[in-house]
Amino acid sequence: MSYGNNQLTPRTTLRNKNKVYESYNKIAEWFDEHRSRDLFEKPHLDKAIEYLNPHADILDVGCGMGEPIAQYFIEQGFSLTGIDGSEGLISLAKIRFPKNTFLISDMRTLNLNKKFDCIIAWNSLFHLSQEDQRKMFIIFEKHLHYNGILLFTSGPEAGEIWGDNGGEELYHASLSPAEYEKILIEHNFEPLSYSEEEEQSHTKLDWSARLHTHDCKICSARS
Repeated sequence: MSYGNNQLTPRTTLRNKNKVYESYNKIAEWFDEHRSRDLFEKPHLDKAIEYLNPHADILDVGCGMGEPIAQYFIEQGFSLTGIDGSEGLISLAKIRFPKNTFLISDMRTLNLNKKFDCIIAWNSLFHLSQEDQRKMFIIFEKHLHYNGILLFTSGPEAGEIWGDNGGEELYHASLSPAEYEKILIEHNFEPLSYSEEEEQSHTKLDWSARLHTHDCKICSARS
């Protein structure tokens, strides 16, 4: 599966390109059954946890049904808020983790009037168009405390693809690694790392970054 492949099939529409969460609503039960709980993301999550204080506030953007990523942070004692556009997946998360906050929300219009210590957008940001992804970093910056940590995943190259999941074609897009780094710095983030990972026969990049205060070295270099 290559992000450089821009050919869209006849089944795809503008509607499910701009609202992938509607497709997830249709396959909520299938996705819940087939989403791996092996927590292969654990090494990346643990690196982020090293930067966090006990009982830190976590925002999981595109949390799905809360398993396994939200569940892992909850089990570590963190306070977690999850948002997702899929009503079906959020309903499952609320049942399984009733002491935590789960909200139906399109990440592109997110405005919680609250800052968090860590934001996770794992396998969710890349469901947005390239232009919408660029705009998301304003929202990430707005919802993070200074020195807060951002985790997200992307494709290995700029482009867009469609992938079949449970009979629904789900849209994915990516910017280039160089553009992600540029956008992070423009929004006062220090890129900490990104690593390449093979998942279900396709390649993705796992990113981590830290939001700095306005007197940090990166911000000073831009002024």
